[in-house]
Amino acid sequence: MLELGLSLVFAYLIGSINFSLALGQFRNLDVREVGSGNAGATNALRAAGLPFAAAVLAGDIGKALLAVGPLALLAHALAPEPAFSLAWIQAGAAAAVTAAHCYPLWHEFRGGKGFATLLGACLVLHWPLAAAMLGVWALILVLTGYVAAATMLSAISAPLVLAFAMAAAGPELLWLACAAAAFILWTHRSNIRELLNGTERRFDRVRVIHWLKKEG
Repeated sequence: MLELGLSLVFAYLIGSINFSLALGQFRNLDVREVGSGNAGATNALRAAGLPFAAAVLAGDIGKALLAVGPLALLAHALAPEPAFSLAWIQAGAAAAVTAAHCYPLWHEFRGGKGFATLLGACLVLHWPLAAAMLGVWALILVLTGYVAAATMLSAISAPLVLAFAMAAAGPELLWLACAAAAFILWTHRSNIRELLNGTERRFDRVRVIHWLKKEG
């Protein structure tokens, strides 16, 4: 049990570093006070432009790589008689770092919505799954222009992809994917309401139809 507890603690503490908020301090910017109020890369893009958003995205993915990779390995090594396999420890770390991003200890428990951090965790756990999720995300984004819709459908696709196309993946990954899909839907509940009301913000510039119209 020690290894799982250490992994969860390590992952939560590093996951609580929200890079849009941490980097925003150097610019006297709190992205929670502008745009959608979300402390994630998409709102960082709206608030301060592409370079800032790219740095935020790299940090939010990087902390998941660290939590699920070296820190989970360290937690496993520190336990004299591990009760859980490394795969389960890493899955727990993935869940903890994603939750911490959304409810960060260092930032009044007001963070982002978790997708970039979840994607970073999946890169360590099963990179083909991460690639499939990214592909679904990109496809939905260019078809609709809605980042939230792309994010939610990508998260929902993860357990389906694992169940039907990557059956060799371990059960810990499937459990994580199911829980993560539900969690991402929960963190995007306001976006669901706005999509239903027709008030969700859209990035028209990335839509295929936008480029077809320009060429026409």
